[in-house]
Amino acid sequence: MRHWSRSLNPGQQDDWNVVHQIVVPSKFRSQVLELAHDHPWSGHLGITKTYNRVLQYFFWPGLKTDVAQYCKTCHICQVNGKPNQVVPPAPLCPIPAVGEPFERVLVDCVGPLPRAKSGCQYLLTIMCVATRFPEAIPLRNITAKTVTKALTKFFTTFGLPKTVQTDQGSNFMSRVFRTSLKALGVAHVVASAYHPESQGALERWHQTLKSALRKYCTETGKEWDDGVPLVLFAVREARQDSLGFSPAELVFGHDVRGPLKMLKEEFLDRGLSAKTNVLELVSRTRERLRDACNTAKEALSLSQKKMKKRFDTKAVVRRFLPGDKVLVLFPIHGTTLSARFSGPYVIKGKQVGNGQVRPRDGKVAAVLNYPTPTTRRELRIPVGKISPLQCTGAVRPRPDSSVPAGGGRQRGWSGSCPSAGGC
Repeated sequence: MRHWSRSLNPGQQDDWNVVHQIVVPSKFRSQVLELAHDHPWSGHLGITKTYNRVLQYFFWPGLKTDVAQYCKTCHICQVNGKPNQVVPPAPLCPIPAVGEPFERVLVDCVGPLPRAKSGCQYLLTIMCVATRFPEAIPLRNITAKTVTKALTKFFTTFGLPKTVQTDQGSNFMSRVFRTSLKALGVAHVVASAYHPESQGALERWHQTLKSALRKYCTETGKEWDDGVPLVLFAVREARQDSLGFSPAELVFGHDVRGPLKMLKEEFLDRGLSAKTNVLELVSRTRERLRDACNTAKEALSLSQKKMKKRFDTKAVVRRFLPGDKVLVLFPIHGTTLSARFSGPYVIKGKQVGNGQVRPRDGKVAAVLNYPTPTTRRELRIPVGKISPLQCTGAVRPRPDSSVPAGGGRQRGWSGSCPSAGGC
């Protein structure tokens, strides 16, 4: 037996506050820790509370270290996380600025929205990466056949891109969609799973589109699909801070004629502009487009560098090797009592978004072995959604010496809570 005083004042001796502890041999320590932490009546509490609970009854040299190690490697605690735990992001890897309009486009779907009189409930959204030129096409459904037909119609206006990037929606992963792109000579790039940031520009456009349509319906009382062309004009005409030009100016080579330009012409009493030779106009437009696109590319690169500098202040570099066991954070909205992490999984390799391998979204993705009841498949997850698994191991045996005998007494335990625990 060992006598231990729970008094926080080392100079104060309170006989009523003395605890008689059993000094536990090595072979029984795992059982004590399991009862103190894993048992349903123990509640999987943090390091400090578990340590103080054990101290009421038991002791052995290195108890605090063993408790900390046991709590950190508890699988249940790892997959559920700590209260208010914030997973730090990985360093930002922006998509390289592309100079040619419609060389690379982002594609996604929005909906279901309230059914319009036309029967439309969805929007197929498209955005040029280089110019941020947006498109939104109302659709009645978003089946692979419908989406492919609408996207092909878009290509007939703006030409065939080199690359189309989508998420892993079933319509985009279907054989019809992928075969159609292959037949047109367009490469299909799939963004990482559970990572909408891969198409951040398009996701931000969705927010603007929904907000503008909501205001249009509130102000006019008309159907939302009637307002889509007007919202598109407004966004295309507006100057992009990251580019320094409006999307329409980068695509058409001139400012489109809208309400403000018409008012200016009325004030100046200019009416129609002076006639210009067609060849001279084409030559001047090409030169202006080339200069504008180069300037926009430089402005976008500078904006991305500033954004990365701000973003990386809270980012944490994660490095994994093949064979490492990890947990994956899936941002799926479950119930309040749902676990936050899934796993464990095994790292098989990594892929870097350099335009040569998937996912080409500027992110480093880990390739995980994902076991299912019937098969094993690979899952590509951004490193920002991966956390290393603290592997559970047996409590390290320590010699049972240097323990005060029955008459010994130690007062005033004090110590700092290990930083990795749930204090």
